[in-house]
Amino acid sequence: MTKFQTVKGMRDFLPQEAILREKLFSKIKSVFERFGFSPALTPSLEYYEVFANKFSIGQESLKNIYSFEDKSGRKLALRFDQTVPLARLIACNPQIPKPFKRYEISRVWRYEEIKRGRYREFWQCDIDTIGSKSMLADAEIIACALQALIELGFKDIKMRINNRKILNEIIEGENKNDVLRILDKLDKIGENGVKKELKKLNINKKEIEKIFNIISIKGNEKIIAKLESILKTDEGKSGLNELKDLVETLKGYFDEKYFEIDLSLARGLDYYTSTIFEMVSSDKSIGSIAGGGRYDKMISKFAESKEDIPAVGVALGVERIIELLKAKEEKRKTVTQIFVAPVSDENRKDALKLAKFLRERGFKVETDIAGRKLSKQLEYVNSLSIPFCLIVGSEEVKKGIYKLKDMDKSKEIECSLNEIEDILKNRLF
Repeated sequence: MTKFQTVKGMRDFLPQEAILREKLFSKIKSVFERFGFSPALTPSLEYYEVFANKFSIGQESLKNIYSFEDKSGRKLALRFDQTVPLARLIACNPQIPKPFKRYEISRVWRYEEIKRGRYREFWQCDIDTIGSKSMLADAEIIACALQALIELGFKDIKMRINNRKILNEIIEGENKNDVLRILDKLDKIGENGVKKELKKLNINKKEIEKIFNIISIKGNEKIIAKLESILKTDEGKSGLNELKDLVETLKGYFDEKYFEIDLSLARGLDYYTSTIFEMVSSDKSIGSIAGGGRYDKMISKFAESKEDIPAVGVALGVERIIELLKAKEEKRKTVTQIFVAPVSDENRKDALKLAKFLRERGFKVETDIAGRKLSKQLEYVNSLSIPFCLIVGSEEVKKGIYKLKDMDKSKEIECSLNEIEDILKNRLF
């Protein structure tokens, strides 16, 4: 017999969870727009080659993509991230004025191991700036992401920052991308685990120790001083100058407790070219809650023009943020703010009129649609933790004075319609 349940790694969301998600999206969207980012949406499905070409997510990540053929035999893929589809969108619309600042809040799909804060269908909140080479763009992206998390109530967060150009000089050999992907696992498998995997790539012990001696340095000033003494190539020096510029610009946005240079940060995706960053919480069990960087060479690979178009972006991981928020947020089971309860059948039309009156004034209102007795209606109000209940009986209608029950405080107030409006506004808005 077929089991009618969600596909592994996919979930239903009942109101209690969905309300929290919508609240999260609303707050994040508000911050994004205050920084001047506008919405732009891409499809859930792309041609497989959009992700499979060597300038996109890389062969290792391609193993986790959901792909299939449609009825016409075209090979398609569910959206793996929102960065690659954005690059395609920009390449298809070269007339868009630059810099182009956009956000997208949508689902993505990855066939990965399921654990706390990680699912196979999940939401990401992305912001990207296209068309600016300046570290001002990178700093603004990081500042916007930090501001969003701070306004969601997080204080124990920090953005780790690094630069791929620096790593490209520190890591020698032709298998740099493989080494970077292994370094990206440092938080998951630890130093010993990373060293074991590097040995499997035939990297000698001396080279491994050299890498760890550099990436283990802590403190922004110490790191910069060390890099100034060891970087010799033009690429490495360029990365260091960008990193110093970024740090100085970020100081204009936030106290340094909110960001730090971390040379061990690698970011596993192949398309990063310069700045990379990752936001972490003090809750080490949840992993990173945002990550991104600069991908200056991707868009031109989708376009007719081969001139590179600079781009930088960050993705906020909704599922991990939700896991951290659950312990902080009030668990609401409904969006309803007030329930209008008729005492008897003869009061139902009056209840509908009052519900209409309150809805027209912006309140979220329910009234009884199941023909229940008053006691059953009150049980329903309590079961959903609706903050207020307005009792509508014949005497109340005749006098124009109604009983407003404050369910949180277990208080009952007698008041007119205008007084009800003022009370609700003071309590709910």
